[in-house]
Amino acid sequence: MVIGAGVIGTALAAQLGSGGQRSGGERADSAVQVWLLDGGEPGAGTTAGSMAWINAHSKTPRHYHELAVSGMRAHAALVRATGPAAYADGGGGAAARGPGWYRPGGALRWAFGGAGLDQLRRTVARLRDWGYAAEWIPVPRARELEPALRIEDAAQVAYFPDEAAVDPRPFVAHLLAAARARGVHVRTGEAARVVAIDTAGGRVRGVRCAGGETVPADVAVCCAGWRTPAVAALAGAYVPLVPGDAPGSEAPTLLAHLRPDAAAGPPLTRMVLSPRLHARPLAGGRVYLEALDLNDEVDQHTPAERVTALARELHARARDMLPGLAGTARLADARVCTRPLPPDDNSIVGPHAEAEGLYTVVTHSGMTLSLRLGELVARELLTGRDAPELAPYRPARFVRP
Repeated sequence: MVIGAGVIGTALAAQLGSGGQRSGGERADSAVQVWLLDGGEPGAGTTAGSMAWINAHSKTPRHYHELAVSGMRAHAALVRATGPAAYADGGGGAAARGPGWYRPGGALRWAFGGAGLDQLRRTVARLRDWGYAAEWIPVPRARELEPALRIEDAAQVAYFPDEAAVDPRPFVAHLLAAARARGVHVRTGEAARVVAIDTAGGRVRGVRCAGGETVPADVAVCCAGWRTPAVAALAGAYVPLVPGDAPGSEAPTLLAHLRPDAAAGPPLTRMVLSPRLHARPLAGGRVYLEALDLNDEVDQHTPAERVTALARELHARARDMLPGLAGTARLADARVCTRPLPPDDNSIVGPHAEAEGLYTVVTHSGMTLSLRLGELVARELLTGRDAPELAPYRPARFVRP
């Protein structure tokens, strides 16, 4: 039983389906039955609002960095296995069919001086030391890579060529199709919202849904994003996340999409991160916008008019950085998205002592980590053997207050 059909839950369900073919040649009992439940539509929550930047850019300590790098490799492997259809906006060439999701091309990040440049220099030095592709490039080269950009001559630009982005909805749709093809029972919508986790004799026996259905289960895996603490609590388990409604919380993110008109300049083709604005391309020429300082201005209860005003500020910054695209573009889909943030920034993955058969997978950087966590968690659940890579991320590291 997988609770939550965001990117983590769908990736895991796809791996678990029909017993799955595990990496290393392991195969579990093909008679296993897998259910995927969500009270909304697949990928419609935090996943839909994700920047979906595939990277290990700022992941520390080293073991978390390596987990993220393995996540990047898993994305590249899925693209190779899928072929041209995996690439967004026809990037796979004439052979591409359907709405692909993968956008290679790396990421550009720049700073001008002071603390911002010091931090970027430390990041590049650390990544190089860890064998990660990171290089300094001149401003003319940055403009050549991304003609849509207006970037000042004084900028110091770092380029991370192995990074990528994915379009969340077609990516989740691909994973969901794979899960269904492998025999996963998918239930979504209000009637499928989990309202209780039944336990007896200290172990999970099943879940109850808002529509009245009871689904038997030996294992319940909570992949409910920022709602994970409440879902795990249904079985008496403790999962701490940074609260999304606390003043000054880092969990809420303000995001907006730009919809350029047909006469706009050259499209944005890769992730770009300036001191005042982060942007990335989306399907159909749209552009995702976010700014770290504006995230501090919002929470889960920010009034709609305030969200709109802050989104207009994002648009104004985009006119400065992407003048050809943003000058006549329409602002769309301005909203606050709550990210699942563990208190120590590292993933929370593993079983709970409170109830045998209860397992949690919750993390920031879910897009980057989804495929690799799906592989590792499925292997643990289907073979009964612990994955050494997951040892630092167990829920038991947190003590209930």
